[in-house]
Amino acid sequence: MPVKPDSRKKRVRREDVAREAGVSSATVSYVLNGTKRLSPEVEQRVWEATRRLNYMPDFIARSLAGSKSYTLALMTTDIANVYQLEVIKGLQAEALKHDYVVLIFDAYGDADKYINRLIARRVDGIFVSTAPDFISDELLCKLRDADIKVLTDFSRNSFMPDISYMMSDHYDGFMQAVGHLKELGHTHIGYLSAFDESCYYDVRLAAFRIAMRKLMNETVPPVVCGTWPYTTSEELGMSLMWEMMERYPDVTAVIATNDIMAIGAMKAIREAGKEIPLDYSVVGIDNIEKSATCVPPLTTLDQDGREYGARIFHILYDNIMHDTTGKYIIPMRLVKRESTGPAPREREHVISVSETVFE
Repeated sequence: MPVKPDSRKKRVRREDVAREAGVSSATVSYVLNGTKRLSPEVEQRVWEATRRLNYMPDFIARSLAGSKSYTLALMTTDIANVYQLEVIKGLQAEALKHDYVVLIFDAYGDADKYINRLIARRVDGIFVSTAPDFISDELLCKLRDADIKVLTDFSRNSFMPDISYMMSDHYDGFMQAVGHLKELGHTHIGYLSAFDESCYYDVRLAAFRIAMRKLMNETVPPVVCGTWPYTTSEELGMSLMWEMMERYPDVTAVIATNDIMAIGAMKAIREAGKEIPLDYSVVGIDNIEKSATCVPPLTTLDQDGREYGARIFHILYDNIMHDTTGKYIIPMRLVKRESTGPAPREREHVISVSETVFE
């Protein structure tokens, strides 16, 4: 009687990947675990071999052997924010390339319970994108003391030892934005802030004021602020822009806390019967996808969400692999689009000169 062939697929082993790629088993381990950098050509051969053979590493065995779970976490209080979603996508995509998975948590609620669950699951690292009101320095230290690498933003009262911090360089970014508007002839520039004066952990308002003092010699520039509970929405951008137009009629250009609020501000400007950039120039922050497709396309400070998320992964990965911590400043770049143009007085001057020449 003929023997039926075994329908079960033989499990692909690391040695099979090594043979397929023409390298040693140790080299495969170096590439998959990221414990040693090899030439791009060798790394590419290994990754291509894993895809051809559909090789799935035994993460449980790796975790037990190496005291790593190959799991990261992200905690945020603004999970519905478009920019935050882009950051999450960038983090997840880069983590997947290195065989890590990412757990996403909304920090609203019982933060202590979340922290305990993450410690129990032995996550390797976490990015905390929340204000101290939600995740205190004490909770960050609790994670750190459980041998979890912690990366958070600079929005803290103090820097705790053996915890990493990162932020976009808003100080240089606002210098670029205010400098651009100054070059266009704007002398009255306002800021639409989602956060009021009591929100010490958001640096954008301080960065705006520093840029205005340095570049415009203005110590008390026009600012309108949101109030607690803080949000960043189109509706808030519209509301603050209406307030700006009423309180500061000389303002001809505004910078908003983020792109979503800037887009809301542009709606308010149009509802007031004004044109962009003929009557008002508008600048946002984040460079979300919608900023390039709204009407008019929005001038914005670029801190690409997916690139930012990828950078989060690589900082945590380096901290995990080399047991390091640090402070990281991410550069910003002004993307100039059609929402900014010459100040009304500059434009009137150009028109009057042209008319004189024509006559």
